[in-house]
Amino acid sequence: GDCRGRLFGNIWDDAERLYHDFETGCIVMMQATIESSRGTNQVSIKRIRNLVPEDDVDNRDFIEATTIDVDKAYAKLCRIVGGFKNTHLQELLNTFLDDPEFEKSFKRAPGGKLWHHNRIGGLIGHTVAVLRLCRMMPRFYPEADTDLMVSGAILHDIGKIEEYRYDTAIDYTEHGRLVGHITIGASWVSEKAANIKEFPQETLDRLIHLILSHQGELAHGSPVQPSTREAFLLHFADLIDSKMDALSRIRRKIPDDERWTFVKLLGRYIDVGDPKM
Repeated sequence: GDCRGRLFGNIWDDAERLYHDFETGCIVMMQATIESSRGTNQVSIKRIRNLVPEDDVDNRDFIEATTIDVDKAYAKLCRIVGGFKNTHLQELLNTFLDDPEFEKSFKRAPGGKLWHHNRIGGLIGHTVAVLRLCRMMPRFYPEADTDLMVSGAILHDIGKIEEYRYDTAIDYTEHGRLVGHITIGASWVSEKAANIKEFPQETLDRLIHLILSHQGELAHGSPVQPSTREAFLLHFADLIDSKMDALSRIRRKIPDDERWTFVKLLGRYIDVGDPKM
C-alpha cells in the first residue's frame, strides 16, 4: 500500500525466511507483477528487500494527507473558543489549544485507520466538520448548551493523537490498542480540569459524558450511551461526518462508471455514484 490505496500481496517462495526480515509499517522495495484472482487485483512478489539510504524515498508518499488548510482550521477552533460564554469551558479548551505540542499533533493525526478520515490531518478535518454541524443544531434545538456541545465536538476524538501511529502507515499504538481513544481523551480532559480552580463537577461530568458516549452504542466502543441532549446531537454529528467521508473515500476507489459497491463494514450494497437527476 501507499497513499493511493492498498492491494493484497503474496510471496510464494521462501516466505517463512522473508517473514522475519520485515516489520509492519516498514517501507520496502520490490519486484512484482499484478495478477487478477477472482476479479480482484493482487501483487505477486518476486523479490523484496528493506530500504537502503540510497533509495531516496519520501515517507509522505505512503500516507494520504488532507487537502484542507490545517492552520486555518486550527485558528477557527481558537476563535470559536474565544467567543465562549462559559469561562470554565473556555479555560479548559485553551489549556489544550494553547499547547504547541498539542497543536502540532492535532494538526497531523489521522481521524481513523481505514474507515473515515484515514489520512494525515484527518483528525482536525473531522473535528471541524463535526463542530460545524454542532454549531448549527442549536438553531433547531435551542435548549441544547452550545458551549458544552462545541467543547465536546473539539475534544471528542483527541485521544486519537495517541491511539494511532502514522509514520509510514496508519496503525494502532500499543497504548491505543490497550486503552483506546475514548478513554485516553476522557483522561486528558479530567487531568486538565483538575488543574483549573473551582471547575464545576457537573460541567465536567457532562463534558466527559459527551466524550464517552459519542460513538453511540456499547457495541461501537462507547462505554456509556448518550443520555443528554448534547450527547445525542454530538453522536449524530459524528456519525454523519464519518459516514459521508467514508462514502467519499469509497467513491474515489472504484471506477467512475460504477455506482454500486458492497461495503463489508455496513453489510450492504451502497450507491456511491453521481447519477444525473
